Amino acid sequence: MGFFDLINPFSYVTPVHADEDETEKVEFVASDPVEEESTEEEAEVEEEEEAVEEEEEEEAVDPSEEIKRECGETLHCKSLKHHLDECTARVEAGASESCAEELLHFMHCVDKCAVPQIFAKLK
Repeated sequence: MGFFDLINPFSYVTPVHADEDETEKVEFVASDPVEEESTEEEAEVEEEEEAVEEEEEEEAVDPSEEIKRECGETLHCKSLKHHLDECTARVEAGASESCAEELLHFMHCVDKCAVPQIFAKLK
């Protein structure tokens, strides 16, 4: 056997014990998981913690939606909203145009008004 026969990855050598007919079979038996007994006090504490977490989640309200709605109703943004509504009506009537420009102008106006108010609430 030469040197290249030793490093050739394509020369497969059968393991010595692969030819044996009798092999040991090992059976694994799954044991029953140990159930932890929780006391009534632990159960009550867990229920209270879950109730507190639910209350905290319900209290979180995003003020940005209300601020953006109010900014959309300002005099400057209202005129842009009017142009957007007119374009939307034309498209619904069958015009082959896009109202992307009007939408972007309106959203820019709303964002410009709302961002300082939103960041003021975060501080």
